[in-house]
Amino acid sequence: MYTFKNLSKIPGLMALTLSLTLFSCATSGAYKPALYGNLGAPKDAVPFMPAARTGTLPNGLKYYILENAMPEGRAYLTMAVHAGSLQEEDDQQGLAHFVEHMAFNGTERFPKSELIEYLRSLGMRWGPEVNAYTSYDQTVYGIEVPVEADGEGRKIVPDQALAVIDDWTRAVTFAPEEVDSERGVVLEEYRTRLGAWERIWRKMAAVIFKGTPYVDRFPIGVPEIIGSAPRERLVDYYRTWYRADNMALVFVGDFDGEKLETELASHFSASAPASSLERPSLIPSNPKKGNLAVEINTDPELPHTRIDLFYKLPVNKLTNETDLASYRQGIINNLIDRMLSMRFDEAAHKPDTPYTAAGAGLSEYAGAVNNYMFIAIAKTGSAEAALSALLLEKEKMARYGFTDSEIDQAKRSLLADMERIVSEKDRQHSSGYLDSFVNHFINGDTPTDTSWDLNALTVLLPGISTREIAGAAKNYFAYKDLTVFISAPDADAASLPNPDTVRRLVKQSERASVPRPVNENLDATLLDRRPTPGSISSETKDESSGTIQWELSNGAKVILKETKNKNNQIVLYAMARGGLTSVPENQIVSADLSAEMMSASGVGPYSRSDLAKKLADKQVSISFGVSGMLRNVQGSSTTGDLQTLFELLYLHFTQPRIDPEPVASLIDDYRTELAQRNENPEALFYDEVTRTLYNNNIYYKPMAMEDLEKINIDDALAFLKQASNPGDYTFVFTGNLDIPALRSFTEAYLASIPPGETWNTWTDPQIVRPENVEREVRKGLEEKSLVYLSWMLPKTEYTAAGSAAADVLSEYLDNKLMERIRKQMGGAYSISGNVSLSPLPSPGETTMSVYFPCDPQRVQELRTAVMEELELVAKGTIDKDAFNKSVEGLKKSFDLKMQDNGYIGRSLAYLTTLYNLPLSHLEQPPELYQAVTVQDLQGMMGKLLARGVVSVILYPAN
Repeated sequence: MYTFKNLSKIPGLMALTLSLTLFSCATSGAYKPALYGNLGAPKDAVPFMPAARTGTLPNGLKYYILENAMPEGRAYLTMAVHAGSLQEEDDQQGLAHFVEHMAFNGTERFPKSELIEYLRSLGMRWGPEVNAYTSYDQTVYGIEVPVEADGEGRKIVPDQALAVIDDWTRAVTFAPEEVDSERGVVLEEYRTRLGAWERIWRKMAAVIFKGTPYVDRFPIGVPEIIGSAPRERLVDYYRTWYRADNMALVFVGDFDGEKLETELASHFSASAPASSLERPSLIPSNPKKGNLAVEINTDPELPHTRIDLFYKLPVNKLTNETDLASYRQGIINNLIDRMLSMRFDEAAHKPDTPYTAAGAGLSEYAGAVNNYMFIAIAKTGSAEAALSALLLEKEKMARYGFTDSEIDQAKRSLLADMERIVSEKDRQHSSGYLDSFVNHFINGDTPTDTSWDLNALTVLLPGISTREIAGAAKNYFAYKDLTVFISAPDADAASLPNPDTVRRLVKQSERASVPRPVNENLDATLLDRRPTPGSISSETKDESSGTIQWELSNGAKVILKETKNKNNQIVLYAMARGGLTSVPENQIVSADLSAEMMSASGVGPYSRSDLAKKLADKQVSISFGVSGMLRNVQGSSTTGDLQTLFELLYLHFTQPRIDPEPVASLIDDYRTELAQRNENPEALFYDEVTRTLYNNNIYYKPMAMEDLEKINIDDALAFLKQASNPGDYTFVFTGNLDIPALRSFTEAYLASIPPGETWNTWTDPQIVRPENVEREVRKGLEEKSLVYLSWMLPKTEYTAAGSAAADVLSEYLDNKLMERIRKQMGGAYSISGNVSLSPLPSPGETTMSVYFPCDPQRVQELRTAVMEELELVAKGTIDKDAFNKSVEGLKKSFDLKMQDNGYIGRSLAYLTTLYNLPLSHLEQPPELYQAVTVQDLQGMMGKLLARGVVSVILYPAN
């Protein structure tokens, strides 16, 4: 299952998959048997996951089946089509994606919206459990369903769920009225993409993809074609590419795989193709040695300046991890990714670094374009310096590779990751396997067994030398074909280098003196001595919640909840009352940023970068957070790293650290972010929403440039120390708990934290909620509006039953608004309705909000329709079937949540700290949902609508 391809996301412009790219000079030519040990020869195939069942049905339909018990009682059903926007003809641009939409709007056995209604009847929701996507070379559908039991007690996938997938393979109906109805939805999805980064990306794509079909085959398509293409062209695409030999079924979950495989052919009756598929060949875009291209673009709405370096590589069809040589090269690339990530993170926290964030990696586009990329977000006015810094970083890795200490840390980190994965082998989430099988079908990547992966790592890692890694890094740039992109706000145009300057900087970097990186030794322990232990003052067991509760000698409270959700995971969630609303006005900004300052600085004797290196082979994390009225500490570890988690917890409470240099860098980051914020339409909109809802309350106002002058390190550190009284907190540990070990570590590292001044209460910020308020924001070049409607009912007493009713009303509104606004009116791609009941501000508050993007010309029409739906509920005209499905959906969702240790930990902390409810309420939500009545929804809606609406709407500038 594991792949060594780096699947990271680059912020800002687009989500690019950074994946393994092999090219001839990246590997040594000679076969060295010692490098591969007992795994085999370099060209031997990587073994396919033995637990998976795979084959081809008589009609040509490929299948993959894997039994997996996590989450319990669920099956994940995926259908992959090896076709996307690249397979469209000129008059079909956008129709691959349109066909994907139509699959949910009528099939042979599920006409109109019956498919969605069937899935809702199972408690499944659009988005989390029902969805699909279209990319350049693939279209993938997925549903999640509860399994059933047959007459012999075996777990099986419901026949109706298999019928959904079968209909998708052969029987989407494309009813004319449904096609016309869905056009508006697809066009609204197109509208959601509009903005500065989309405009810039299209300019970049014209250069990156020049000479390939990618240039004019964006998956979202062309609005003119989407709006006017005849139904027949949709059908043509479907009939051409949705054929048995071009599709695959991927079924993973808690069911009897042998039985499913035996019966599979009877469920899938797509006809065997009469002829072989003719797939147009892609003309690859290969490097031209010595090419140096420069593209500089500005846009008034860009939030910052971004620099991209694309070093083009040859396109090689053998880029898949299918044999041992390519698998081993994937490990080398992964190690380089980890080491570069550490370098960039360390640099980004230094005040003299001219960028706020940077990254690098290999990118590959379906056999057409391969690049090694560098990306950086430049600080305001520092584009030229940021470009130089990126170029010098490239030179450092190309000339010297990486140090022995860096490589050792990366190897230990990679091995620790794999050991954790293997320890959870039988508790891995089913959804995590889906992509590996889809990738095998589309790209040929071999899904492997994680135990084999771990063994392969232990064999291969020792033979990967410092010199070999240096050679691989150097070969990323061997073809000397570079394209430099600089994308900036109009306001920064004057500070940008011109193309000639960029070319000069590139040439200078190749001749520049670059210091060689040096080895570092970090052998010291986290703590120089074990603290004098405290004690557990009392212990109680709560049978109703299955918890153990300790009170410690320093006043802290501990809750232990053992679960079987994971084999090797312990989750910490601690919470205390008291937050930003308790600090003086002149210290709000410092307190608000205190957690970020500490994260950027490190803890105890270790800086951030030193701590990361120290913990390279540990599976452990911890962070502090603060909000208006609460503080929290979150952490996690494996069972083997539990002591390290407790040591870090002790250091966070006893030695919080804030250093001037990383804080200066953090302030620069905010300065860069805020410089263009008022030119970003969506940012301006959300800031106005916040100001309006909180009525300009000083504690909840959006950060502004002038706030940066109020930051004071001493105030921030004082806040952290005040916030670190252990007696204020309830510490919840969930997961695979070793109670004796936890007792020992709790006494040594948690009970030993010196108590401080008690601060376990919240201060009422005196928010005066508005009503009957209309705000308009006019900003933006695109024909795109955002609508936010809100109703707030202060002084509502919080009850668990009331909170459950709010959840049901929220789920009901989501479904009804999607049906009315998206399905019936084609007015929005997405719309959300949210209702919540919170105990804060005391005694409680009920809030309701509705949010959707849309055509500016339809704002009032759609707003009226929303109000009509809300008023129907207030009048008691409630769709009982939709109501029942909402209740069922929440119950099914709760079942999954209880298989998540993080959710359990947060819930127990909230019950004690926020809700003041018994721990037995942990498992009560299903009963509470079932007890909700339509009258409860009617009454709640009536009270909310009695308050005047608060409306904030974004319109284009013109």
